Amino acid sequence: MSVQLIQQYHSKVERIIRYGGSRKETAVREPFKELLNHYARQRNLELIAELDYRTRHGRTVFPDGTLKDALRQDWGYWESKDSDDNLDAEIAKKFADGYPQNNILFEDTQTAVLIQFGEEVI
Repeated sequence: MSVQLIQQYHSKVERIIRYGGSRKETAVREPFKELLNHYARQRNLELIAELDYRTRHGRTVFPDGTLKDALRQDWGYWESKDSDDNLDAEIAKKFADGYPQNNILFEDTQTAVLIQFGEEVI
């Protein structure tokens, strides 16, 4: 991913915070969605927002984004959180709700955590 795109992302987030006065997830997640979509399209994937995901226990959850290919296969998930949230606690809550753990990225505009096969890898 290009440094320029990441710098543009940070600029967009700061502009939203400056103009809107909010760091809430719903206010600042769009720039990350754009950044992730740019990355996905280079790999012939599409980021689809708020798709339902059926858990092993029959519950339905809605990750902020699901990376899909042309065959509708899931390649990964994205979950945005508020920068004021405790990211580790929020991740634990989402996993308790049954969110997928095979390839999911959690972010709060300052920190990103990638979980693959139930393990934090970066």
